[in-house]
This record gives sequence, structure tokens and C-alpha cells, in this order.
Amino acid sequence: MSESVARAETLFFGRTESEVRAAIAQAVPNVLRLALYEATRDPELAAMEVERKPYWGGAFFVSELVERHVPRVQEMATDFILRGGSAGAKPSAGELRGMMDMLIGQPVSDFNYEVGRGDLIDDPFPLGVDWHKEPSAEVKQAFHVVIIGAGLAGLSTGIQLDRLGIPYTIVERNPEVGGTWWVNDYPEARVDIASHHYQYSFMKNYPWRHYFATQSELLDYARTVAARFDLRRNIRLSTMVTSADWDEESATWRVGMRGPDGQEEMLVCNAVISAAGLFNSINMPDIPGIGDYQGKMFHTTAWDHGYDFSGKKVALIGAGSTGAQLMPALAEKAEHLTVYQRSPQWVSAIDGYRAEISAEVQWLFDNFPNYWGWYSYFTFCINMGGDPEGLQDVDPEWQRKGGLISHRNDELRKHNIEYIKSKVGHRPDLSEKLIPNFAPFAKRPVVDNGWFDALNRPNVDLVTSPIRRITADGIQSDDGDRAFDLIVLGAGFKTERYMWPVAYRGRGGVSLEEAWEKDGARAYLGISVPDFPNLFVIYGPNGQARSGGLIKWLEIWSRYALRMIVTMIEDGHRSLSVRHDVHDEYNHSMDQALKLCVWGQEGSASYYVNSHGRSSVNMPWKPAEFYAWVREPDLDKYDVR
Repeated sequence: MSESVARAETLFFGRTESEVRAAIAQAVPNVLRLALYEATRDPELAAMEVERKPYWGGAFFVSELVERHVPRVQEMATDFILRGGSAGAKPSAGELRGMMDMLIGQPVSDFNYEVGRGDLIDDPFPLGVDWHKEPSAEVKQAFHVVIIGAGLAGLSTGIQLDRLGIPYTIVERNPEVGGTWWVNDYPEARVDIASHHYQYSFMKNYPWRHYFATQSELLDYARTVAARFDLRRNIRLSTMVTSADWDEESATWRVGMRGPDGQEEMLVCNAVISAAGLFNSINMPDIPGIGDYQGKMFHTTAWDHGYDFSGKKVALIGAGSTGAQLMPALAEKAEHLTVYQRSPQWVSAIDGYRAEISAEVQWLFDNFPNYWGWYSYFTFCINMGGDPEGLQDVDPEWQRKGGLISHRNDELRKHNIEYIKSKVGHRPDLSEKLIPNFAPFAKRPVVDNGWFDALNRPNVDLVTSPIRRITADGIQSDDGDRAFDLIVLGAGFKTERYMWPVAYRGRGGVSLEEAWEKDGARAYLGISVPDFPNLFVIYGPNGQARSGGLIKWLEIWSRYALRMIVTMIEDGHRSLSVRHDVHDEYNHSMDQALKLCVWGQEGSASYYVNSHGRSSVNMPWKPAEFYAWVREPDLDKYDVR
């Protein structure tokens, strides 16, 4: 047998040479370069150039390896594997930061380094919480935390409390863990953030099946987390928290609950962490006659999987993120689909949005040293370091020169219009209905899941005339009556109903409704509310970060709350409540900053804006600025007792 034949039959990490080459051909070249550099420290790799290219039409930017270097990197990587390459020595902190600079072609910020390195280091809990002066087991056992919600925020908080040895109970109103990914199981539901960024920092190399995970994958992920960390022993499912009352004398919360059997009970705890999230209260459209309809009707959060809509006449009310994502699946099976659109959205394409992760790429994640970590950090840089806030800032000087919002935002608007025309430009009846009159990012951008292609189908109509009422057999709009077998309500959520439906009463008996009656929900850092001691909110008012995947922020907010609890226990405090002056100053500064954000000028019909006309979902701070405030709690900002 010749040497070449023998080598061709030899297995390298379970693959033949030709299979190794095929896998490396599918690698992201810049990611492959960094994985290889960490293993070899070859200066040739360090000297290669990268270039910044727009992603998602310029909403983000990605650092790509200059094309002329790609064949050389692939050749070096193949040779490395065929020689049985190993991961090499772990870099020092300085070396690692230099490699992170190398990936993006410029120095990374302190925020990017501290939060982004989690997937690149051996620390199993890079965003975890530890004791400074660990108390006795007896002291720890005397403190109890109630977490409301068993979604991804609640689960990660429970894991951290287990590490600290602090008792806790997670109360979940649904019959299963997963939060929004349990509730939103409509056809085609999936995340619009890359899977390898939409993951916990403590779940290394999770085998995602898609680059953008589907609802079933995300529910499996939550179940896997609950099982791996043995969380279910502390979770009360199908249990509704109805009330939470602060008792000043004992410095405890008295949490009222209703179990699956309907029985009421009271749980006394030292702290409450609300992990109910932003999307917890469904929005039923207020349309006259909605109760008169005699056909099948359901909200997207209550999808009836036993109902077959094949060959049926279907109406979809709502064309936002959920409606646009769902609509192609309805169009595929329905005899006819009518989409009722109140206002158009900026819908644009993301490459690979529906793509599966191939066996070759998964082999790279599992076997090529350092590749998974650098790929995860690469997605972090796109989402957290791509400067989307540059699209969200209003540029007054640009406007004085005749611009609409800013140079970048106006350029993205042009790109999106060109994309829309490329899909439906041949149909003037459609294109004029699908171009928004507001700026990109004034409302939540929508990923094209086949929306425009489905609108071009002969069995799909788009109706933009206002709905007058729902009748016994269909929908009456300004342009006529239509009969339907099924009406799907894609009306989203009432996002201003933070912490719903729990009736909270804090110090002095004040309710959250009373605290927020002026202009809606407010909090310090989106986490703490004055007169509500030992209550911490994850994903609270104006808490939505301006860039980045949600999961990293959930861990950061949770870490802040738990560091407060750790400090309380270590220093013997009974309660912590943010000072009124601190809260008010923070919110005044926030209101001023919001005036120069695109949501403050446009987007009045968006879930970003509450019923008082105030932007109550997004924060105006750039991620690095906000992170500096939530990195470590400052007890001087709190009334400590």
C-alpha cells in the first residue's frame, strides 16, 4: 500500500483526510485563524489582515479575513490536524486580549474583553458570583430567595444560588420550564440572534442544530439546563404568584401563590427576584365583535396544534416580528391566507437564518482545538461589538443638512428599501404597502423568514385597510367583508405590564401601580425600585440593552442582584432599597439621553413606547457605559438597614 493511500485511509479525529479538508473548507476563515494561532502562536497568522464588512445590511459589522489569506489558513489548519494538533498552552490575560484584538482588527474595549472572554477561558462560570467572606451553612440556610419565572433568566439565577448554597424556590405559572420558548410554540418560531451568542456562558459547546435556533431547540436547551444542574427539585410548576407583600418588622416578603390544584398558600422569603421577563402578558387585540366569531380563533401564544389549517381560509392579524415569522408557514398550507397589516415593518434578510449546522461544522466545534470558543466570541463581536447603537442615535447636525436620522441610519433605510424592491418591486400594489414611513430601529427590526416570497404567492392577500369589527364568520375591514375558517391573532404582548400579574406592595403598603402611575414602569438600572426592598428585577423597565444577545445580559443582571444578596448576608444587613434621589436622578438622565435615540422621535405605535407615550423598554446607554454601572453594586446608592 502506497503512503498516499495509507494516509487517505487514516482517521484524524474520526475523519479521513478528505473529510478533514471538507470540514475546514466550511470554517469561518478568521475564526479558524485565531483557533490555530492560539494553538501554535505562529506569527504568520498574526500578520494576516482583516477587513470590516457590513452584516444584515449594515445593522452590524463583521471582521472578515482578507480573501488572499484564506487558502493559506486552510492549508495550515489542515496540516495542523493531520499532524494531530493539540490546543497548546492557554494564553495569559494579556495574550488573550491581544488575540481578541487580532480577531476584530482593532483594540477591544474593556467591556468587550471582560464579557466576551467567557467562551475563551477555562472558568466554568465566567459571569458567576462568589463569596468574599463566606458565612456558615447555618447563616446561608436562614436566607431564602423566591425567583418568579423558570425561563432562561430564572434558571440561570437558580444555578448561581445553588453555587452559593443559598436556598431558593422558583415559581413558574406554566407547566414546564422555558418561559417564552414554552409559550411561543407557533410554527416557524425561532430566535433572531445567533445560537452561539444566545447561550449561557456556563454551557460550553452546546450542540445547536441551527445557526439560529428554533423554538423546539430552545425549549430543549432550557430542559437540558434544568436537568444538568438539577434545578427541578426547587421549581414549582403550574403555580401562579398572585401577590408579594413586604413586611417591615421581619424584613421579609410574603409571597402569595395559587398551586395547580387551586389551593392558595403563602411563602415567606428574604428576597424576591422577578424573572418574569418582558414578554409575559399577551396582547389580545381590542376589536369590536371579537367575541362574536364562530370559527376557530387563537393567539400565537396559545397555538392549537390539534387544528389542521390545511386547505382552510385563514386570516392573520398582525405583521410584526411574530406575524412575519409565522406567515410563510400559514401560506404554505392554507387554501387562502389574508394578512391584516396595521403598519409595515423593516424586514430584511440575514444570511443563513434558516440554515442547519452541518456535520462538518459540528466536527470542527468538537475537535478542532479552540474553534468553538473563537466562533462563539466571533458571534459576540457581531452582536455586542457591531455598534448598532450608531444606527439608533439621532445626529442633529446630519438632520440640519437635510438628513433624516443619521448617515448610517439613512444608508440602512436605502439598503432596506432596495431589498424590499428586489423582492416585490414588480408589484407596485405590494411595494407601496411594505415600505415603512419610520426609521430603521425605531421599531424592532424583523428578519425575513420568507415573508416577501410568501406575499408573492397567488393564495396570499395583504390587507392594510383598518379592521372595523370581527363578525360571526370573518372580518369586516374598510375595504370589505371576508369569511374565514381560522383567525390567528399575532398581536404580541403588553410589554409595559412589567412583573404582571403579581400584586406587589412594598414599604408603607405602596403598590407598584401607585409607584408607576405617573408615566409607567421605572427602576434604577432597570433592576431596583424605591420602597421595594430586597426586590430585584431581571429585564426590567428600560432594561433592554442597545446591542447584544439577551442571554449575556440576563446573566449580568442576575449577577448584580445576587451580589447584592451576598453583600447583605456577609455584612448582616436585613434590607436594601434604592434611594429615591438616586432613582430619580438616574431616570431624569435617562429621559434626557432618550431624546437623542431614534425611539424617542419615532415609533409611537411600537411596543417600545408605553401608553403614556414614553419609551419604556430600551435604555439609551451604550453597553460599555451601562455595564460599568452593573458590574459591581454600589451600596452608597441604597438605603441599607
